[in-house]
Amino acid sequence: MDQLRSNELKVGERLPTEKQIAQTFKVSRSTVQAVMTRLALEGAVRRQAGQGTFASRLDDDMMVRVDLDIHNIQSFESEMAVSGDHVTYKLISFSRGKVPAMVAGKLGIENGTEVNTLERLRLVSGDCIGSEVRYFSPEIILNVSAHDLETQGGHDLIEQGLGLKIKRIDAALRAVKASEDQADQMGISVGAPLLVRSHTLYSEDDKIILHGESYYVEPFSFRYTATVRST
Repeated sequence: MDQLRSNELKVGERLPTEKQIAQTFKVSRSTVQAVMTRLALEGAVRRQAGQGTFASRLDDDMMVRVDLDIHNIQSFESEMAVSGDHVTYKLISFSRGKVPAMVAGKLGIENGTEVNTLERLRLVSGDCIGSEVRYFSPEIILNVSAHDLETQGGHDLIEQGLGLKIKRIDAALRAVKASEDQADQMGISVGAPLLVRSHTLYSEDDKIILHGESYYVEPFSFRYTATVRST
């Protein structure tokens, strides 16, 4: 647990074998098996048949959660502020270039069209919880300073920097494995699980503002409450 908390064992990293752990701590294999079972039940590690045991860091003390209000549009930063957390950023890049075909489809533009792309890391209390990449519609000129790109949330950049009001967000969640670049940027292991939130933002006149993807490391979770409308 000390190695998990200190990040000596990174999220997604495979632990030593039970035999190696028993030798390191000078205990029996049965003791190691019992402890690993408890850690798996607590969510600190996860077991994969035939592959080994991997660091998860999913216990309550380590988990970062955000509550989603699905009835109102709020920024990620506002959602985190409810629990008293403050989000900061580390800018990776801000450039203009061609986007992947899938993104072009989401933006409703032809393949090969150049757009402004913003990529940065998200941090809470100094710890990296993931990264984000935002592809802006080609007609949008994001006239903001480097300081704004490193300090302002996406909604603030849109509403304050562009003067646009967000009317609707279409979003979807999926799971992927961390690429080599993502692992290096976020300090996790290659192939570690990432939760991806894909989202497309629309303005009041129903035009696409941007398509983005936010990647979250394993200790992070979304929590939401849904109600059934009476008919």
